[in-house]
Amino acid sequence: MVRPGISIPRLERYLGREIFRPAAGVLVGLLVVVLVFYANQTLGQALSQALPMGLVGALALLRVGIFLDVLIPIAMVLGIVVGLGRLQATHEITAMAAAGAGRWRIVRAVMGPVIIAAVLVAVVSMAFRPWAYATLYTIQADQAVRIDLGMIEPGRFETLGDFLIFAESGDEAELRNVMVQQRDGRVRNVLRSQRLYRETDDQGFDRLVFSDNVSLYRLTPDDRSDLAGRFDRLAVLFTPPPPPVRERLRRAQPLTELIGSDDPLHRAEVQWRLHAPLSVLVLSIAAVGLSRINPRLGQSARVLSATLVVTVYFSVHSVLINWVEQGQIPALPGLFWLPVVMLVLLLARYWVLQRGPGPPL
Repeated sequence: MVRPGISIPRLERYLGREIFRPAAGVLVGLLVVVLVFYANQTLGQALSQALPMGLVGALALLRVGIFLDVLIPIAMVLGIVVGLGRLQATHEITAMAAAGAGRWRIVRAVMGPVIIAAVLVAVVSMAFRPWAYATLYTIQADQAVRIDLGMIEPGRFETLGDFLIFAESGDEAELRNVMVQQRDGRVRNVLRSQRLYRETDDQGFDRLVFSDNVSLYRLTPDDRSDLAGRFDRLAVLFTPPPPPVRERLRRAQPLTELIGSDDPLHRAEVQWRLHAPLSVLVLSIAAVGLSRINPRLGQSARVLSATLVVTVYFSVHSVLINWVEQGQIPALPGLFWLPVVMLVLLLARYWVLQRGPGPPL
């Protein structure tokens, strides 16, 4: 309980701690859930492609970091709702009002952690997000062009680029008694040979070399096989997958390259990055209103309401981003319709609450 006469700065620091603790706990919980999800997803990929565990961990952490500009606003909303709700349930808000800390003083104390979170989200969205995407695409591209026959486990069908490979035995140098299916558009080729190894030509291109009794079959649409030829040696150029398409590359571009572009995809990416810290402020203001306790519903109703608001907010956020990308709505105001409408609804709700009985917030 707060005693009358307590200093306002200490009271503001106390409020800030009461909001920061649950927000940090929620953020850690969300990060763990997302990290476990992507770790499991990446681990399955690693088992099939024989990726080192260090690389698996790096990929999972990069994917988690990309979502920080969404996870931090969610954590702040739930932290404010839980923190202020607990203070109201123990009547500390009432005691603070008696000590001279009115509604706006409490709101100002809440805004301290909120501004820190908004600045952090701005750094994540505008600097860390493009760097993380660029690093992620580079790692994926390096793995896609890598030919490592040692990752092929004998006795099992394994995937290597566009090739499906089965070998009876082998090591890192070569595979023996192999059958390889290659997809080339609508044409499906099957190669059988006694040996398969890798070589690099003078220009640095990798080739898969089949030798010793090589047979080439063409699979017809009705799954019949026609013998196309026999060879003593056959080298197949390993074609790496194409680079990320334009829709993905814009996520890795710095903000300075995106601003001023007439491309709808670039405009949508700019609005995403600029809107991220604004989401922290708007959702935090909504959380202050949602922290009011209804004695008949209990405190769990606040958390449920806050979760519903966040879900609807980011669902509409995704829809507006897609519309900007497709050119269905003007780039301005574009995504910024969302915080404007949100603030109007919050002001209307505040006006309604002030006309009826209720706690100070």
